[in-house]
Amino acid sequence: MKFPKDRITILIVLFASMLCGQADAQVMSDSLVLQRVMSYVQRITDEPKQINTNVYVRNYFRTDKRNFTLMAIPSMYAISKGSREYVGETYSNILIEDNTIKSANVQVETGTIPHHRSAMPIMLKYLLPNIYGATMIDNQILSPFNRHNMRLYKYKVTNLTDNRAEIVFRPKRYNTQLVSGSAIADRKSGRIIRIKLKGEYDMITFNIDATMGKFGIRSLFPKTCDIESKFHFMGNVLTVSHHSVYDNPVTLPDSIKNSHDIALMNDIRPIPLTEEIETLYEKKRVKDVLEKQRKDSLAMDSISKKKRWDKVLWDVLGDHVINRIRGNFGTEGQGSFRISPILNPLYLSYSKRKGITYKMKIRGNYNFSLNSELSLNINAGYSFKQKQLYFNIPLKYTFNKKRHGYVEIEVGNGNRISNSSIVEQVKNEKTDSIDWNKMNLDYFKDFYLKFNANYDLSEKWSLQPGFIFHKRVAVDTKGFEIAEKPTKYYSFAPTMQIQFRPQGWNGPIFTTDYERGIKGVGKADMEYERFEFDASWRKHYHSLRTLSLRAGCGFYTSKSHDSYFLDYTNFREQNIPGGWNDDWTGEFQLLNSNWYNASEYYVRANATYESPLMLLSRIPYVGRLMEMERIYANALIVEHLCPYIEYGYGFTNRFFSMGLFVATSNRNFEGFGCRFGFELFRDW
Repeated sequence: MKFPKDRITILIVLFASMLCGQADAQVMSDSLVLQRVMSYVQRITDEPKQINTNVYVRNYFRTDKRNFTLMAIPSMYAISKGSREYVGETYSNILIEDNTIKSANVQVETGTIPHHRSAMPIMLKYLLPNIYGATMIDNQILSPFNRHNMRLYKYKVTNLTDNRAEIVFRPKRYNTQLVSGSAIADRKSGRIIRIKLKGEYDMITFNIDATMGKFGIRSLFPKTCDIESKFHFMGNVLTVSHHSVYDNPVTLPDSIKNSHDIALMNDIRPIPLTEEIETLYEKKRVKDVLEKQRKDSLAMDSISKKKRWDKVLWDVLGDHVINRIRGNFGTEGQGSFRISPILNPLYLSYSKRKGITYKMKIRGNYNFSLNSELSLNINAGYSFKQKQLYFNIPLKYTFNKKRHGYVEIEVGNGNRISNSSIVEQVKNEKTDSIDWNKMNLDYFKDFYLKFNANYDLSEKWSLQPGFIFHKRVAVDTKGFEIAEKPTKYYSFAPTMQIQFRPQGWNGPIFTTDYERGIKGVGKADMEYERFEFDASWRKHYHSLRTLSLRAGCGFYTSKSHDSYFLDYTNFREQNIPGGWNDDWTGEFQLLNSNWYNASEYYVRANATYESPLMLLSRIPYVGRLMEMERIYANALIVEHLCPYIEYGYGFTNRFFSMGLFVATSNRNFEGFGCRFGFELFRDW
């Protein structure tokens, strides 16, 4: 039987149409699955925003390679010597609110690490990945299952059954903020059932395997989460594994806290131990028995005393000098403290003006209730170039956290301040042959005492009254003594700050500062009046991009004829330089410090754009290590500088942060400089 040619043509067209229709249906199906996954979290917003859950975590550490530098890494001191294998277990009750752990109560903790210390606690946040959020892990790692990050990833969807699909994802650009892996998803609801991903961040190469919850808000969090990771640093290599189980049925009484009862852990452990971990526990048990026998032996008394002191020097003194010191105090742990390492080269920073600076911080707080606390901060830095110690110590009592109600007293010393007017008086009153130029008369040391109180009248308005006392002492007193002029100058001034936030805390902030120097209060010998106006706005965009804008001005309306100092609140040099997270935005990096105190007015404007994937991240090999990048533009108008402009580019990675800046003044090239700081283990 023969078909006419026209019928054959029609059949071919119909068959091709069917094939195209099936292909289109497959593409539509793939796209639909991704859309449902990306929008899954919006469909369960009626669920409660916070949950309590009992969490079991088991970790295992194996030191493959190590050297003396391992003890300098935060939290690694305890495992930097002795055995090469350690295990630890914890059973905790945690409160999760808005996809963040708000509180964690460790009730039972056992393991083989000496003194029940923790190692690499940084890994705990990897155990609760927020896979639907913009970032997965503590404002880090851009999630492939957030619609705003889709442009950064490539996807391949394979339908496994009528109900399930596999989504394979990989980044379009290899960067430390991106991950690759696969997920099993429910095709109808978009719920991710299981996810596997791998990445590299902060010197840690990790593989995460998480099985998600099944219903409601708990489907946004893992039911179980396994992590296999590798840590590399200066020849040290560690293999670390973590296993966590959430929503355990056993709820322990609140009275049980920080228990080290191994029998209790055996009763509540949701999964059996592996043979390898049981062997480690047995080795520790035998070691503890032998240690007890040695302590009980009188024959070893003299030797044991020597070993005991060696142990104290190694475990206590060495640990506290090299690593951070932290702890809790109070009958129920209401207080906490944290001290930065006393001797650790990672706390060095560099800037053109101050040279190398060593920093140290001490933090402490005590909670009286959920709405009140007392906090003390000690910040110090020593500039080797200036040979000067900087410090500020604020003590704050918060009586109403909801309204930011607090009173604060702060003592400290500022940057060395210049005052040409006083120097000119000294020179003019003594016109003999003395060479004043050889004397360092321009600079004064500054010590201050400041008190202020703050209260938010509403989401839009805040008031902050206070006062400030300054004692300024001439650096070189010889010239002042020859001219029979005082070497010390005092000032006392009430202050008032008014802050207006038209869109609340998420919009622009307008601030007015007023300060009035009063002569005759205490030893105060100068009068002045100063106004400052400031506007700032930090706009957060998707995928960790941020635009920071700031503009302001300040001026003196009156001042003493015989003595005064030009000293502004919002236009000053930061005397204790910080790292990347201490906010370089809004600062002039190359401006000579004398200009901060040389003009009766100033007008400033600052803009900074920050993004994790911008310029250097596009360069192969180098770009994969870039975490964040910034572009700076700063402008200033003061007397004799009209204008002063700075341009800059900065970046940070797991090792250090650096900013490169170029400046012009009065349209002439001013100079080039850089700012550098170690960023190693800043989040550890």
